[in-house]
Amino acid sequence: MKKPILLFACLTLFASAAAQREVRSLDRSGNEKYADKHYQDAELDYRRALAINQNDSVARFNLATTLIRQQDQAKLAEADSLLNGLIMESEQQGQRLTSARSLYQKGEIAMMTQQYDQAVTAFKESLKRNPSDDDARFNYLLARKLLEKQQQEQQNQDQNKEQNKDQQQKQDQKQQQQQQNKEEQQQQNQQQQQDQQQKQQEQQQQQQNQQMSEDQRQSILEQNERDEKETQSRVMRRQLDKDKDKKREMEIRRMNGTLKDW
Repeated sequence: MKKPILLFACLTLFASAAAQREVRSLDRSGNEKYADKHYQDAELDYRRALAINQNDSVARFNLATTLIRQQDQAKLAEADSLLNGLIMESEQQGQRLTSARSLYQKGEIAMMTQQYDQAVTAFKESLKRNPSDDDARFNYLLARKLLEKQQQEQQNQDQNKEQNKDQQQKQDQKQQQQQQNKEEQQQQNQQQQQDQQQKQQEQQQQQQNQQMSEDQRQSILEQNERDEKETQSRVMRRQLDKDKDKKREMEIRRMNGTLKDW
C-alpha cells in the first residue's frame, strides 16, 4: 500500500519541479525583455509565470516592476497592490531584503504620482530594512526636497488664493458701495425732481393766486367806479329833480301872482 503513495508523491514533486523550472524560465525571459525596455512583452512573460504559480514572489515582484515602468495609471494601481501583498508576506516571514525592495518600488510609484509625502515614508522604511541601499537614500533625500518644494508651492498657492479672495471681497465691497452710491444718487435726483416739481406747482399756485387777487382788485375797483358813477348819477338826478320841482313851484307861484314880474 505504501508504494503507490510514494509513486504519487514522486510524480507530484517531479511535476512541481518542472512547473517551477518553467516559472524561472519565464522569469528569465521577462528579465531579458525588461532589460531591452520591452515592458509589455516582459509583462506577458511574468503573467504566464504567475498563471503557473500565482504565489511566486519573484514573478509578482518582477510584474510589479514592469507595470511601474509603463507609467499607466491602472497599471500603477495594480503594481501598488502587488507590492502591498509582498511587503506583508515578507514582513511576516522576516525577509527584510524583499520588504526593502518592495518599499523602494512603492516609493517609485509615489514619486511618479507626485505623492512626495508617501515617497518619503516608503524610502525611509526601505532604508530601515536595508541601510546600505544608496539608491534608496538618494531618493529619500530627493523626495524630501520635492516634498518641501511642493509644500512651499501649496502654501504660496493658498496665500495667493487668500489674497485673491481678499481682493475679490474688496472689489465686491467696492462694487456694492458704488451701487449703493448710485442708488442714493438716483434717490437724491428723484427727490430733487420731486422738490422742483412741487416748487413749480407752488409757484404756479402762487401766480394763480396773485392773478386771482389782481383780478379781484380790478373787479372791486371797477365795481367801486360803477357805484360811484351810479351815486353821482343819482345825486345829479336828485338835483335835477329838485331844480325841476323848484322851477315848477316858481311857475305855479308866478301863475298865482305871488311873485313879482321882473
